[in-house]
Amino acid sequence: MVNSRNKGAAFERFIVNKINNYFSSNNIDKRVKRNLDQYQEKGQADIYLDNFAIECKRYKAGSNMPRNNWWTQTLESAGDKYIPILIWKYDRQKIQCIVPAWLVSDVPRSNKITMMCPLTDLCENMDEILQKAHGC
Repeated sequence: MVNSRNKGAAFERFIVNKINNYFSSNNIDKRVKRNLDQYQEKGQADIYLDNFAIECKRYKAGSNMPRNNWWTQTLESAGDKYIPILIWKYDRQKIQCIVPAWLVSDVPRSNKITMMCPLTDLCENMDEILQKAHGC
């Protein structure tokens, strides 16, 4: 039997490594790490990156875990200070994301208007997303 807390922590480490590898391969002098305070204090994101609050979820395939609840949790951990990003993966499926649509398209700035995409698509547009986020 898999311990869900360990599975979630391993997924967070995986995402941290992906982010740090992106920075390293693009000669960006930044590093992120898991937010271990999330276990002691409610309402904190799994990972903070500049003005992003990133929530990570990892569940078995066919799970009935509702993404709406995950997005609500992501919004709560982002508050008014951070831009929310939700990253999740079901077993044997691609990693998916929900981001505010204004980060990747020309729509009004609102966290209520979202876009779902594979993590690979988000990574392909990372330079543009970081530029938009820094303009906040």
